[in-house]
Order: sequence, then C-alpha cells, then structure tokens
Amino acid sequence: LVCGAAAAATISLEPAPPALAAVAPAVVAQRFSFQSTISPLPPFGALSSFEDELTTPKGSKNPSVRVHFEFPSQWSQIDKALGGITLVDGNTGLKCYVLRASLPEGETLASVPKAWFGETIFDEKGAIVRGGTGIDTFKVTSSKMIDSPPGAAPSRRRIGLKYTVVTGNQKTVDRRAVVDAYEAGGAAFMLLASATSTKWESAEKERCERTAESFFIGL
Repeated sequence: LVCGAAAAATISLEPAPPALAAVAPAVVAQRFSFQSTISPLPPFGALSSFEDELTTPKGSKNPSVRVHFEFPSQWSQIDKALGGITLVDGNTGLKCYVLRASLPEGETLASVPKAWFGETIFDEKGAIVRGGTGIDTFKVTSSKMIDSPPGAAPSRRRIGLKYTVVTGNQKTVDRRAVVDAYEAGGAAFMLLASATSTKWESAEKERCERTAESFFIGL
C-alpha cells in the first residue's frame, strides 16, 4: 500500500505539458508610405509587382522594412484607406493578406510552435476576424523553415492551413491557405494566400503558392 501511494504521488507530481505562450493577434501590416508601387511585369502584364515599406513594432531598430511580392494582375486591392495590404480575386474568392504579429517573449520564428500561427492568424481580435470573416475551425497542416532570398530577413518559415469560415447566411465553407513568414523586429511578417478547398487543387493552390514564394521582407 505504501508503494502504491508513493507511485500515485509520483504520478501526480509530473509536470503538465507546456502551455502555448500568450498569443498576440495578427493585425494588418501597416504600410509606411501613402502610396504603394504596383507595376505590371513583362512580357504581357499577367503578373504585377507590389512594393512598399511596412511599419515595425515600437522599439524596433528600424522604423520600417521593405516588402515586395508578385500577384496576378486581376486581383484587386481593397481597404487601401486603412493602410493595410489586402487583395482579392472577385471571380474566384481567392484572398491575400499581409499581416504582422508580435512573437511571444523568448521565442523566435524558428522556435515558436506551429500551433501559434493558427492561434494568432485566427484570433478574434486579429485582422481577419475583425474584418468580417467568421471562423468555425482551423488547423495548421504543415510547417517548415525555408531559405530566404538574398537581401531578405534571414529567418523564413512556410505554413499550411485548413480552416472553415461561416458565411453571412450561416453556411460553412472550407478553405485552404499557404502562409509565408519572415522575422523582423521581434515580429512575424506574414503573407497569407487563401482559396476555397473546392478550387484548391484545380488552380488556386498554384497561384497561392507562387504568390507566397515571391514574398520578400528586407531589413
């Protein structure tokens, strides 16, 4: 009996699994300038280049970081007056956001658990939910560190997401997304490109991944 009690005491004293650190919501990455530079790319202008500067969190060494990426020219920029970067394809429902989230204290882009990305992106106080997108469920499906291009912030991570949104008439729609993230000034700067699951494998996966691959954050 004594041995049994001792064993029970030992089990009860085992530490609980570490909890996910406090999560700051992913907000709109604010443009540093009043007007972004959008230029059609040769040879036919089917793709356009987006260039600007983004503000960094208070206390950062640099007040801004460079951003550029390429996107299909038929995408339209919305909410420009709010200072952020959001693009949408009105024909297919594809959406592209540029977001910023402060990393938890003591964590880096490489060390933060992959679950953190889902929590910060779909936080109820974050840009996506506050922008009117209702989220039912979400899951981080993949995560890996990847190489940064020359001149970019050195720490870069690629994330895969599945999530379900609730429409205005209370129907649910499954979506897939790819997220490209860089670390700069203690924050993750992220480009999220998303499309409905029904169109993901046909064409939208390629467009989303190509846009994410072109994402660049320079210090």
